[in-house]
Amino acid sequence: MRKKEVGSVPQPQQFEGGVTLEDVRQGLGKTLAEEGSRPLLRLTDEELAALNPAAERSIVAAPHLEGMSAQEREWVLATALRSLVSRDLVDIANAAELDVALEEKDDSAEVELDMRLSPDLELALALRGAAERVLAVERTTSAGTEYVYVYLHTPELLLVEQVTGGGMHSLSLVATVREAVETIRRLVDPQEVAGHDGRPQELDPRALERDAIDPPLRHVIDNALVVGQLVLLAETPGPLVMTYATAEELWVVNVDAPDAPTGVTARSVGRQTLVDRIAQMMASPV
Repeated sequence: MRKKEVGSVPQPQQFEGGVTLEDVRQGLGKTLAEEGSRPLLRLTDEELAALNPAAERSIVAAPHLEGMSAQEREWVLATALRSLVSRDLVDIANAAELDVALEEKDDSAEVELDMRLSPDLELALALRGAAERVLAVERTTSAGTEYVYVYLHTPELLLVEQVTGGGMHSLSLVATVREAVETIRRLVDPQEVAGHDGRPQELDPRALERDAIDPPLRHVIDNALVVGQLVLLAETPGPLVMTYATAEELWVVNVDAPDAPTGVTARSVGRQTLVDRIAQMMASPV
C-alpha cells in the first residue's frame, strides 16, 4: 500500500466558519492583552515531521531526527503519528479505510490520510507557517545546543518556540516583545555576565579568521562558555548577531547585513544594551 503523505497538512490561512488568519491574529492579540501569555503545545521533532513529512527542510532545528537513516525515520514518524492520535491532537477520519487497505496488503493501493487537527495544533502550525519574519536563536555550551524561534506577527502576538537538544519543542503564545526578548536574553546570558558597555571595535569582514582578530575579542572567543547566534529570517535578509559570554563578560559581534563590505562591529555590552539589541532585531522591517 502506498500512503500519500499528508503534507500534506496545510498551514491553514482560513479556519472553520470562514475565520481568516488575520481574524485569529487580532482576536488572539486582544485575548493575550487581557489574560497574558500562555503555553500552547509541546511537540517532538518526529511529531512535527509526521505532520508534514513531504515538506522541504524546515528552518527549525530537529536535533533528535538528524543523523537518522531513512528506515529509522520511517519508524519514528509512524510512532509519532500514533502519539499525536493518542494525545487527541490528531484525528484520522478515514482510519477504517486505512485498516482495510492494510489488511488487503495491496501494494498498488493508494490511500490518502484524512487528518483533522485539534484547534491548538492547527493554530500552532498556522502561526509557524504564516510569519513573515522569524528571529532564530541558537545557543551552544559544553552541554550541547538549544534553540529559540520567535515568529513575529504583531507587537501583541508572537509565537515562541523553544527547542531542546533532545528535540522537544515547547510553543507559547507571547503577548509582548519584551517577554520574548527576555527569553532570548536568558538563553544567551544565563549567568548574567553582561555587565558594562565597551567601546565599539570595527572589524574587517574580509579578515574574520581567529588570528586576524585583535586580542581582546580573540580572548573572549577562546574563553567563551556560551556562544549565541541570532539571525532575522525574512524575505530581505536581516542582521546577524553573535554573542560570546565568558565567566566575567559578554561580547556582541554585530553584522548589519550579509556580505556587506562594512558594518561589522564588536564590543562588550551591559544587560540593557543586550536587551535593546535583541528588541531592535525584532523591530527590523522586512
